[in-house]
Amino acid sequence: MFVVRKAHSLWLLATIGLIVAACGILPETLVWLQEVDFEVDPKANNGNAFSCHIVVACSNDLCMRLQTMDAKGYFQATTSLEKTYKDSIEIFKIDLVPGRDRKGYRVDIKSRTKAKAAFLFAKYLTPGKFMENVGVSNRITVRFLPNKMEVHHNIDLEALTKKLGNG
Repeated sequence: MFVVRKAHSLWLLATIGLIVAACGILPETLVWLQEVDFEVDPKANNGNAFSCHIVVACSNDLCMRLQTMDAKGYFQATTSLEKTYKDSIEIFKIDLVPGRDRKGYRVDIKSRTKAKAAFLFAKYLTPGKFMENVGVSNRITVRFLPNKMEVHHNIDLEALTKKLGNG
């Protein structure tokens, strides 16, 4: 009898969990980014210091707008974006110097449940897009090279397990 009650209780809990998840009561997290390592080549950006912004979008409208921007357009529109989307934008501003790496930069997003996407923009002198969607990984490494930027997503087994809810 005890075994039957225990099995029934487990089944009931599992069923309630599925119903709650299906109804959307449990929030779905879309932005996982928590930490960034910046590796800056001495010849990055022709040897000039530059700005890098990690922009967290908390509305679908802002997310769609940011996806279509390159870095030049973003940096020209930063003030306007901050005013227009003041309740749905969060910007982490980082100044970088060629030859000086910056490891373990923490991205402490105020509301992960509201965040729709995170983008990285770099203000390079060299022409190019210099924009990347960076919200899908827990930790990333960004390499700034003389004429380009590389984003490496570091997904380890532990982070992947947590993402899938098995940990």
